[in-house]
Amino acid sequence: MKVKQLTTSAILLALGAILHAVVPGTFAGLKPDFLLSMMFLAIFINFNPTNIAATSIACGIISAMTTNFPGGQLPNIIDKCITGVVVGLMIYALKKLSVPESVKMGIIGFIGTLLSGLAFLGSAALIVGLPGAFGTLFAGVLFAAVGNVIFVVLLHQVYIRAGLNKFTVSQ
Repeated sequence: MKVKQLTTSAILLALGAILHAVVPGTFAGLKPDFLLSMMFLAIFINFNPTNIAATSIACGIISAMTTNFPGGQLPNIIDKCITGVVVGLMIYALKKLSVPESVKMGIIGFIGTLLSGLAFLGSAALIVGLPGAFGTLFAGVLFAAVGNVIFVVLLHQVYIRAGLNKFTVSQ
């Protein structure tokens, strides 16, 4: 992995970590996961297996340290690792389609957030139990998915319009 790619991913994760720590929890400890949005963007911008693994593990650890969900540390790590791999595969599949990158980012943001929420809630249910009904908690995931689509697409547009894509996009 190149230093520019690593630095870009680290900056995105740092911004996501700040937002993740500052935003209060809603829906029984669940909160909009801006760190997840930053993970999607970091993987999309620097698409390679090493970055996918490093970004996913780092996001899992950061998310575990800042979670408000009771006992949500291990489920956060599991969720981010699963989501990172699947999002990487989605990006690989979407690269072959000739649709605008904004649309690709929206698809990744929505499906990735749903997958992340399902992985988190599923692993939390098995490991520590859920503080509420699965359906109620999943409603929070749907809300977060819509928010993440908007956030990821906007961030990607900022990234493109700032001209940063000319310097860090991996070949």
